[in-house]
Amino acid sequence: MTNEPLKEKAEKAEKLVKNSLWLFTAEGSSKIIALVTQIFAARFLGGEGYGIFSFAFAATGAFIVFIDTGLGTFLTREVSRHSEKASACLHNVFALKWKLSLMMGLILSAALSMASLGHESLFSAIAIGLALMINGYTEMYLAVFRAFERMEIVSILMIAQRVLFFILGLAVLLWGGDVVLFSSAFLFVSVIILIATRRQMAVRQGLKRTTHDRQLAREIFKSSLPICGLILFTYIYFRIDAVLIFFLRGKLETGWYSSAFKLIETLSLLIASIRFGVFPVLSKTFKEGSDHYQKIWKETVRYLFLFCIPVSVGMILLASRILGLLYGTSFETAGPVLQIMALGFPLLCLNDLASYLLLSQDKTRSVLQIAGGAAVFNVFLNFFLIPKWGMVGAACAATLTQGLVFSAYYFKVREICGRTGIPTLIWRPLLASGGMALLLIGWDSLPLIPAVLLSAVIYFAALLILRTFNDFDRLIFSRILNPHDVGRKSGLRSLRSPAQEKKCTDENSE
Repeated sequence: MTNEPLKEKAEKAEKLVKNSLWLFTAEGSSKIIALVTQIFAARFLGGEGYGIFSFAFAATGAFIVFIDTGLGTFLTREVSRHSEKASACLHNVFALKWKLSLMMGLILSAALSMASLGHESLFSAIAIGLALMINGYTEMYLAVFRAFERMEIVSILMIAQRVLFFILGLAVLLWGGDVVLFSSAFLFVSVIILIATRRQMAVRQGLKRTTHDRQLAREIFKSSLPICGLILFTYIYFRIDAVLIFFLRGKLETGWYSSAFKLIETLSLLIASIRFGVFPVLSKTFKEGSDHYQKIWKETVRYLFLFCIPVSVGMILLASRILGLLYGTSFETAGPVLQIMALGFPLLCLNDLASYLLLSQDKTRSVLQIAGGAAVFNVFLNFFLIPKWGMVGAACAATLTQGLVFSAYYFKVREICGRTGIPTLIWRPLLASGGMALLLIGWDSLPLIPAVLLSAVIYFAALLILRTFNDFDRLIFSRILNPHDVGRKSGLRSLRSPAQEKKCTDENSE
């Protein structure tokens, strides 16, 4: 048996992992910067001011999602399959967005005027709403870059936006600005990044100008509308809780709840970099009718568990200490909220990945039905639990909703990929996380940062002891870290006996 199949698989996996690493680095850097910005905002604005800022994002985002109508996901999927249509698709998408922006802007203005909001809440919501509209246009350009697998450009632009807002936002806070000025800084940065992204598209891709095709625009709208529904329903069961807490329990509790939610959101969006890297590949694989599909899915889930399980365990055990260190002692009140949300964190990440696996298979209707049912379930639970238990009730509703979504996605994924083998994929990170938990429980007097670092070392050491990583993993990462060292890669294969080579090839066959 030749080594060519393994070499080809390694090259494909290398490209996939590199794209994911680019986005993981970008998401990691940008989300950490964003989290630090949010921490400063919470400390300078206080619980109520931060509650207004969080409400503005949650409330306006529910309207702005209609403007996107799933067009970003549609662009990435279609352009990755038919690159020659990139110019026509992008031009007609923008033509649609102009009309939708005007319509939804009017609806949002009417909704805000009827909500009887205070001065700060109203003007903050207007600034954030305009910024999110502008970010929607930027996202269309980034969707095309993702389709062409130009993840380094996406990464640089994402980080640039976070850094610029951090600098400008911190300057506003240090100057003594209120939540309205802080929200206006976010709007200003959104405009700058849109200009920069448009320039990068002109320079890097050089897409040709095309005429407006009304028939194509209608087809795009019709095809992307189900994805719009998916995004809307997902947004509702992921963010509506902050809006309901704002009206039912007040600004202060909204600020406390948002401090815990922001940590979960940051980590989940960080994991989304894996989904962004995998989605174009899955879409192409579907087009080609390849049998590599199941392998890509299972390997992605394996790496997802390796990250999510220890993070979940760590947050459950250290919740109040983490919030106190980041936001201040007054925010330790939200410790139980973070613990409950952390319990559902692995499910949240797995559900996000599963939804895009189904979308790459054109199973939009199934995903839409699941997300719609989850939205109804979540809203019902929030209206029942928030009046009784406040932010803790909202956290319970969020975690229970993720469990419901997971059970639905599990059966849909099995229809495509067969048995998912989750017990086989999860037992090693669970066991390694258990060893990490013993340290945190037995040595609870250790300061937070040393405890986190030591826990990470113990977790990784346990993974090595459990022989979690195979030769194929090492081959991929050796290619990424040292791509010109061909001899090393060949040497790795030459160390195997014929029987070992056959076993490795069988294990990693696609």
